[in-house]
Amino acid sequence: MTTAPASTTGTVAPEGGSPVAPLEWSVDPWREFPLRAIAGFLTAVALALLAVRTMPAPLAGWALALALLALLGPAYLPMRCRVDETGIARRLGFGWERRAWTDIRVARLGARSLYVSTLRNGGPLEPFRGLLLPLPRGRADQLKPALSAALAAHGI
Repeated sequence: MTTAPASTTGTVAPEGGSPVAPLEWSVDPWREFPLRAIAGFLTAVALALLAVRTMPAPLAGWALALALLALLGPAYLPMRCRVDETGIARRLGFGWERRAWTDIRVARLGARSLYVSTLRNGGPLEPFRGLLLPLPRGRADQLKPALSAALAAHGI
């Protein structure tokens, strides 16, 4: 995870493209997908408790429990997303995850999300190189044209 993206005002023209205004939105799973958030949280807690109880070394059990809670975090933690002139970022929990425009090889804008990856053909590292930004239900139709324009402006 990297530091928070710099705050920008106005627009900046990417190489060979038109100016793209920064876009920011947030998604709260507890409001938008309450059943999915409950299921994700209960699954994370159950697996964390199982790890703590079954590991022979208590410290290893707690470490595994924290890793499981973080791994399933996107299911129940509020998320803040940003698309600007430097790239695409997502804040989940305590830190930002960022993909620079120069690193992004593939982008798929779906009905409810934007997925970007630094790998062109996928592979075993895809889950670690990809970044999924869910779109909020009420604003998805408003964000899609702006996201399409940002992707096109950067040749993706």
